[in-house]
Amino acid sequence: MSSAAETMFVRGCCPHDCPDTCATLTEVRDGRAVRFIADPDHPHTQGWLCAKVRPYLERVYAPDRMRYPLRRVGPKGSDQFERISWDAAVAEIAQRWQQIIAQHSAAAILPYSYSGTLGLLQLGVVDTRLWGRMGASGLDRAICCAGSHAATYATLGARHSADAEDVLNSKLVLIWGHNPASTGPHFMPFLRQAQRNGTQVVVIDPRRTATARSANQHIQPRPATDGALALGLMHVIFAENLHAEPWLEAHTIGWRELRERAAEYPPERVAAISGVPAATIVDLARRYATTKPALLKTADGVQRHQNGGQTFRALCCLPAMWGSTVWRAAA
Repeated sequence: MSSAAETMFVRGCCPHDCPDTCATLTEVRDGRAVRFIADPDHPHTQGWLCAKVRPYLERVYAPDRMRYPLRRVGPKGSDQFERISWDAAVAEIAQRWQQIIAQHSAAAILPYSYSGTLGLLQLGVVDTRLWGRMGASGLDRAICCAGSHAATYATLGARHSADAEDVLNSKLVLIWGHNPASTGPHFMPFLRQAQRNGTQVVVIDPRRTATARSANQHIQPRPATDGALALGLMHVIFAENLHAEPWLEAHTIGWRELRERAAEYPPERVAAISGVPAATIVDLARRYATTKPALLKTADGVQRHQNGGQTFRALCCLPAMWGSTVWRAAA
């Protein structure tokens, strides 16, 4: 759309590695971006951007921003560089790659990169074609979430999640090892509305995060004990016959073996491991198993320790005990 011949608005979306993926509008006047705002009509973005993205134009037009290639002319760490042209930079990179390929094969080139602010086009389309055509080494590109991804696929078969608006249908929300107030802020207005409607929010996190401060209950396990806590909740649910056995029989594999494993983690043992009182474990298990619908919302931080993948598998198993919903979010 345009308001004058020399002014136009360009629609886009935020390229940051964030579950919000905000819809944006950039006002361009005479070839220069003069305003960068959130799309006020987008149902998730709702007309506001986070503090990381709002000053985008300040960075785009910052006087000290790198705008042309530099070649290092001194030893590493000396901060000695000279400006070269784009043609010279491309030619030098291509020449060095050709030398490496001739001597060691293209597999000696590792195109290390990750999402950051690249966006889907640069991260998953353009560069992938280049490295594939070249025959460079493959990169898993999951340095921050490999354990949770593998665990989710192994346990649930796919990585699907509910829309943010669906939290309004939940009566109980467990936010486990996740701080959406900082890492997925556009979820928070929906969560606040749900709380005003009576939804109870429990945050499970060793840290007193911004999300935890606004929760109805904050449970603080010792770091890296989340798997034990999840098994402790399962122990109570199985022991008190709160699980949905017909649903488990019809839709899952291995639930009886899981019940045997959970039997090894009574609340008293889990309390000694996690630091969470046994009474709190029992109360949460009962509430989670009897409050419907409920939502378990988690993120990759839970798996960033030894045995993190198995911890994530335990979290994925919890909702299946009575046919509930798990929502895995990034960051």
